[in-house]
Amino acid sequence: MTHLSTPSSATAADEASAYSKPRIVLHWLSAAVILWATFSGFGVALLEANDPFRQWVESINPQLTTLFIPFFAWRLWLAVTTRAQRARSNAHERFASVAHKAIYAAVSGVLITGVLMMSHPVMLLALVPLPQLVHSKAALLELHELHHVLCAILAGLVALHLAAVVMHQARGKSVLGRMR
Repeated sequence: MTHLSTPSSATAADEASAYSKPRIVLHWLSAAVILWATFSGFGVALLEANDPFRQWVESINPQLTTLFIPFFAWRLWLAVTTRAQRARSNAHERFASVAHKAIYAAVSGVLITGVLMMSHPVMLLALVPLPQLVHSKAALLELHELHHVLCAILAGLVALHLAAVVMHQARGKSVLGRMR
């Protein structure tokens, strides 16, 4: 007996298998780190510079995001090497592809500027010294400003991403099902 699949069930099967387990885990790890760093980073900017919580966040976030870099690099590698090379058939798919590429670019920019804008050496987990790479005060100021702009862009892209998830869910196309 031959089983004929309908186009909708074939599409659902393709969508369900679109992401490997490592890509799914790395997606949720990325989401947690990005959301924490975004909300805590922008949130502590409202506090006084000597506030203990602000000082704690400003000491933990560079460590957390530095530890995140290899996981993000792995995620980026998997996305580049496993992304389906099919043509995007409609405007929504093309827009989603551009938006995902923009998120990867923004995260890359935030991580790179974050490392470069360190104004003093940092001891990662009290074990690994991370040197200050840029020493020019003018360059550090420009990197700091660029970092904040990229963080704001990333926050906007994440908001757009979350809105798309809600829109798809409301239309009955469970993208969250693909990410479990």
